[in-house]
Amino acid sequence: MKPFARNATLSWLAVSLLGVAALALWVPALWTPFWGDDYVFLLGAHATNASGAPWWSDFWPASPVRFWRPLSQEAYWRFVDAVLHGNAFAADGANLALHVSASLGVALLALRVARACAWAGPGRIAALAGVAYAALTMHLLPVHWVAAANTALLTLFTTLALAAWVSARDARGIGRVALLTSVPVLLALALLCKESAALTPGLMLVVAAFVGLRRPFKGEIATWLTTVVVVLAWLVLRARFTANTDAAYELSLGGHVVRNTASFAAWLLNVPREAMRMAVAGDRLPGLAWIAATALPMLAAWALAFWHSRVALAPRQWLALPVFAVLAYAPYFLFAWNSYEYYAAVAFILPIIALARGIVDTPRAPVVAALIAASSWIAVEGTRRLDHPGLIGRARWAEATLQVLERKSSPALPLHVSVADEQRFYAIGAWGLAWRLGIPLQSIGIARECPATGPCLVIDDQGVVRWREAH
Repeated sequence: MKPFARNATLSWLAVSLLGVAALALWVPALWTPFWGDDYVFLLGAHATNASGAPWWSDFWPASPVRFWRPLSQEAYWRFVDAVLHGNAFAADGANLALHVSASLGVALLALRVARACAWAGPGRIAALAGVAYAALTMHLLPVHWVAAANTALLTLFTTLALAAWVSARDARGIGRVALLTSVPVLLALALLCKESAALTPGLMLVVAAFVGLRRPFKGEIATWLTTVVVVLAWLVLRARFTANTDAAYELSLGGHVVRNTASFAAWLLNVPREAMRMAVAGDRLPGLAWIAATALPMLAAWALAFWHSRVALAPRQWLALPVFAVLAYAPYFLFAWNSYEYYAAVAFILPIIALARGIVDTPRAPVVAALIAASSWIAVEGTRRLDHPGLIGRARWAEATLQVLERKSSPALPLHVSVADEQRFYAIGAWGLAWRLGIPLQSIGIARECPATGPCLVIDDQGVVRWREAH
């Protein structure tokens, strides 16, 4: 076998290994029940569909909403209700399809970047980048939680916009015009999915510098300025359509910036959020061991990809990698409370393309693929095995509890519910009870203590459910 063919085979071996690993990681998510915000969106979408409201009304709401993400939330959930008939398995399948689409978007961007940089083996670089991205731990919630579909949609539209931006550099005539025209359109779609898309004009400049510094032509300047106008218009509309958000999503400076920076480093090393939570507030030693078991293989993968291929990237490209990652994650450094792996979905894109460049057609490719697969498997499988307060564990508890309640006779209304652990109960919520028991939301009352008289559903701090009969 010729050296070139042998080296190419090593790349395809790595692609196959990561592809199988990604399937093994994410196919079990098809059996994840609805939980948490899923029920909020289901109830809202069902009511909106039943009212006969036109689909465009989600994009121009009559009253303020918490988040204005009409494409990835309101419209998406109306699709789940009307087309998928509120079926959790079908909705999980749609989420998985969106994850595959987002990973293909990363592969497309990698292909366009590789060709713009004149790298050898652009097709293999694209395939490696796509499957490596697909197998990362940060996709845990977007694949297991229908309410997080906005992340995959954001990634898809962002990568398509960046791919069109890069491709236009070498296109001519009507092709260049079409590519440049598509960029602000794709950006608008991304903005209708998630707020962090507002950073895309900055990411476009970083990617342009990555593929090669040169004087931009007029069409590029006009396109970039148009994207800025699109973002400004979106900011105006967002201010009109949204009410005050939860304090957890407020942006501010403080000690939480250090915590969020540490979290960002953890996400880049494939560490699951549950391991971070355990190390800080739970079983410290098992949490630290879990962090090490996921971070060390991923750290080795980054080191093998970059240390042995230092000349594969130009100095400006090495500088562009952290700039792209930090810029894409910028708002999340300032979040007052929340921090999740999928916040790094866009930040990971350019670094994973560089990783693919560093291992393509080398003996390191299968080794790096195996390290990423091992790290992700330890993270994802460990998270699945966790009971409460693990997020997936809470989802399973919620489903088991709702199935028990569904087998009971219809509860007396109004339904009073005494909840000892609000964090656990979040996986059901009043919306879950309303949806699964078929009772009006307004007839459900949630409190720490049962009222003095009347039937009451009691959920203790261990998740055990019992009825307190009427006095």
